Amino acid sequence: MPDIRTMRSFNMRGMDDVVRGFWGRKMASLPKDKPYAETNHTLGKCGLIETLIDHPRCDDTTVIILRRNLAKQCASYIQRNDCGNMTLLWQWYLAPNYRNVILKPESFLKMGVVGTALWYTLEMECRQHYYEQVYGDRVRFVHAQLEDVITPEGARKLLADLGRDQAATLPPKANANVAPPDVGLIDEIDTFLTKTGFDAQALVAQYLDAGFSLDQSHKKQPQVAASS
Repeated sequence: MPDIRTMRSFNMRGMDDVVRGFWGRKMASLPKDKPYAETNHTLGKCGLIETLIDHPRCDDTTVIILRRNLAKQCASYIQRNDCGNMTLLWQWYLAPNYRNVILKPESFLKMGVVGTALWYTLEMECRQHYYEQVYGDRVRFVHAQLEDVITPEGARKLLADLGRDQAATLPPKANANVAPPDVGLIDEIDTFLTKTGFDAQALVAQYLDAGFSLDQSHKKQPQVAASS
């Protein structure tokens, strides 16, 4: 698992020596004689895809792009107060003061912890589109929607997309919020997203057209504002 130093290094300076060192050790530790899967979402925030494209194992690797209803996703962060502690942002999520991000955070930060959760949710949506646009011809991506894959039919489709034609065995929920979903909060976030006209693909296109990339952040802070 990447430590805080690795997470910060990638999101401040791109693929520097710290990040490359982590990935060199990580890739060398993977088993070579059996299938291997990992669900640690932090890996996708510190150079996973950038490492894969230059690695011999890229051709036999599949990356699952897991999405969830954005309003429900953001509301869960707020209810758990995931974005109220900077150490949590550094280790598990993304900090809005990172130098190299796609979505400009200033307007979100005026809303405090709620704004930070909103920014993180939308930044990650942008990054998912970014990686597909930039590396989709070199890395095999498979799409999954959380609301679907928790059903037998959706889980079976995911397995089929991964090359396994078999029925799925669904484990019980883990790491679920103890508190029930805040329906009012979800509706407010959904309304906010509709009013702002958030368009991840358009924002990524602006970022790329400006000549920026997540693997290098040596230029002026490469941020674009959300549509409004």
